[in-house]
Amino acid sequence: GGGLALRSYFMEQLRWREAIRQKAMSELQVQKHESELRLRVLQAQVEPHFLFNTLASVRALLRQDADRAEATLDALVDYLRATIPKFRGDENQAKSSLGQQLDICENYLKLMSLRTAGRLQYTIDADAALRAMDFPPMLLITLVENAIKHGIEPKPGPGRVTISATHDGDMLQVTVEDDGMGLQTGVGGGLGLANVRAQLDAMYAGRAGFDLRSK
Repeated sequence: GGGLALRSYFMEQLRWREAIRQKAMSELQVQKHESELRLRVLQAQVEPHFLFNTLASVRALLRQDADRAEATLDALVDYLRATIPKFRGDENQAKSSLGQQLDICENYLKLMSLRTAGRLQYTIDADAALRAMDFPPMLLITLVENAIKHGIEPKPGPGRVTISATHDGDMLQVTVEDDGMGLQTGVGGGLGLANVRAQLDAMYAGRAGFDLRSK
């Protein structure tokens, strides 16, 4: 009788451990699903705002400068070709490289340069090895949009945006700089930058950071 009881005890222990393992795996799957869903929501908040503003700008340009309106539409098409695949609901939608994101930013900056009649200048500096590294989708463009909206657009005269990427040990550091108006009261706590922080937290769980400063 003691032998049967001992065997039953160990079998119960195995079932208990297996139940704990299955519960832990289930919780991880739920967390992964929630993170991916959160990323889709965060990404979707970026695209419509930019698209609607650009189309409104093109409408105004049609009356003032048809050639520039046509060039702006061409630039918009290039931008959408680069970004639309990131919003399809496939399993790889949350994966991208730094190079892909830099291309999106370059298309956007080209578009904004046309909209400002060349007032905006830009530089992108990242070598091929860094461009191949993984990078969160639609995060960098949010920072570039923020630099344009709060730095360049309010500034009289020409302005420049610089995007650079460097490798510091095992960390990738990407910087977006503008020579615009500088940080103003209330800038830094908006939806776009909150999304940046939330996206980094969802993807890297404390292993990535975001720093906003004025020089």
